[in-house]
Amino acid sequence: MIGFAIAAVMGVTLGILIGWNELVADLFDPVVQWLRPIPMTAWIPFATFIFGIREGAAISLIAMGAFYPIVVNCTTGAEQTPKNLVRAALMLGTSPRKILIRVVLPAALPFIFTGLRLGVGIGWVLVIVVEMLAVKGGIGYAMWTAYQFVRIDLIIAAMFTIGVLGLVTDRLLLLISRRLLRWNTGLRAR
Repeated sequence: MIGFAIAAVMGVTLGILIGWNELVADLFDPVVQWLRPIPMTAWIPFATFIFGIREGAAISLIAMGAFYPIVVNCTTGAEQTPKNLVRAALMLGTSPRKILIRVVLPAALPFIFTGLRLGVGIGWVLVIVVEMLAVKGGIGYAMWTAYQFVRIDLIIAAMFTIGVLGLVTDRLLLLISRRLLRWNTGLRAR
């Protein structure tokens, strides 16, 4: 959860700024697009070198993996803010900072929640990978140990547990998004 929280704060902030400000986009979007294709498993040796075989490695890798879908979706959301809304706010004398907070951010919320849902899913995948390779504990480590002792029952139980945890966190984000985005007619009503 710590890694995902770091990714969410950084991804939403940077994504909105990249999508809204050309200077920020020119500086940071190429870096994001350059680093994004590198598989998270390629970062494991680097993270374990920096943090050791501890939770810091897991947190950093989960944060990095969840960050990219969040930042890309938030960028798209900010870029697709209806120009008529921005023009109307400018005509009413709204400052650029208030436009960012009161126009761009609400318009980008559907994209933000999509990025968060994708990020949390990738975060759960990385929990397993990182615990198998870079941390001496957790469900991933238990799965790896079960594999070494040919305990398929434990592997399946761990897979089921991760699936349930992933579903619960996704549904929680979906519930929050539906409550916050009642105004968005694009969301299905259930």
